[in-house]
Amino acid sequence: MKQLAPFFERAFRPFFLVTGAGTALVGLYAFHPAWAMENVAKLPYLREYTIIIQHWGIMVMLMGLFMMAMAVIPAWRTPIALYSAIEKAFMVWLVLSNLQHSFTQGFLVPLALDATVVLFTIGYFAACGIQWPALERAPRGG
Repeated sequence: MKQLAPFFERAFRPFFLVTGAGTALVGLYAFHPAWAMENVAKLPYLREYTIIIQHWGIMVMLMGLFMMAMAVIPAWRTPIALYSAIEKAFMVWLVLSNLQHSFTQGFLVPLALDATVVLFTIGYFAACGIQWPALERAPRGG
């Protein structure tokens, strides 16, 4: 796997800038929940769920923004990549485990994006290793 390290190092920044932007687009659910539910997720908009839809939209938008940040701030790579891979793997599992239901049809594009991010992240860590940034400690004492 180490021979793939140059590929992953070159591809890391553009890959996560693009997939982070795609992830951040879920912020539409926070700012336009009715439109996003009906036009993107292809689900009926239920006003009673507005708060959870908007909360989810903001959380996923922030994940996308952090993915783009880690693309340009190398010290942020490991913690954010691990978190995004875990979060996205869970979304992949949720969609796959519910494919028998019609409500998953609006989540097939996010499924593909999230699965790609998970696979890329696994490949990146396998080829390049997991490097934790050095944590600086404030001096102790009086």
